[in-house]
Amino acid sequence: MQTPVLLLFFNRPANAAGVMERVRAVRPPRVYVHVDGPREDREEDALLTEACRMLGRGIDWPCEVHTLFRERNMGLREGVGDALNWFFSQEEYGIVLEDDCLPDPTFFPYCEELLLKYRNDERIMHITGSNVAEKYTSHHENSYFFSRFSLVWGWASWRRAWEKMSPGLDGLQAFDEQGRVRTLIPGSMAQTYMMDKFYVTSRKENNSWAYAWFYTILKNDGLCIIPKVNLIENVGVGDARATNTRARLRHRQARAGMMPFPLRHPATANTDIELERQIFYHTQKQKWRLFIWYILRLTGLR
Repeated sequence: MQTPVLLLFFNRPANAAGVMERVRAVRPPRVYVHVDGPREDREEDALLTEACRMLGRGIDWPCEVHTLFRERNMGLREGVGDALNWFFSQEEYGIVLEDDCLPDPTFFPYCEELLLKYRNDERIMHITGSNVAEKYTSHHENSYFFSRFSLVWGWASWRRAWEKMSPGLDGLQAFDEQGRVRTLIPGSMAQTYMMDKFYVTSRKENNSWAYAWFYTILKNDGLCIIPKVNLIENVGVGDARATNTRARLRHRQARAGMMPFPLRHPATANTDIELERQIFYHTQKQKWRLFIWYILRLTGLR
């Protein structure tokens, strides 16, 4: 494989070691390792983050190794965002894996082929390996489909796309007033939920960089690529140390499958509105949970 890889680690060395083994098998020529710093109020973090740093120092195949080890904890929003800036400032394109995203071996050639195929296509901004709505797509003839949703459990992108990243969600008010979220998914409840997430992120009331990236793609009328079969197992789902995946939702615990080759490419870059609806329910809010959230919001109890 010729594509560089960025690894985002923190305090789960066992998970990180599993991801590192998958990367070692494909031997990328350049590896970037980011390890966030320990939290001041968690004594165990010092040892756990050092164990993750050791994984970066222990890379043993012929390649360039670049490391960014934090002395203090920056958190997901600032730490990951800055690590991605660091990576794409040095690479035209690449693959990004967090410590809980265990890829099937076919994830790497899948990403590499599509990074090269769409290298100069400004519409395409994101390639993901995750598909938690696989039951709706595994029968598809083509190897992947286009979506507006930027799933980040194992993904790849280009510098040209990341340069558009808006951490502060610039222009959000105008985006809302123009009703542009309606192009994403039908239904007032889903649209209200998404705009609420974007506003919360813009006010820094959460620790998410991923919603800012999602917004950036929507604002720029970008498209994402999702494989017809799930290629990433999130081994952090249900982990008490996880930031966003502590709940054991069954559809988020999907095992990774294998992508058949050669890849079969869609003839057009179109999205399917019903499929977008299912991706929303699987990645944002399940239908019944969304209804409860919406009622609570209307009654002022949320």
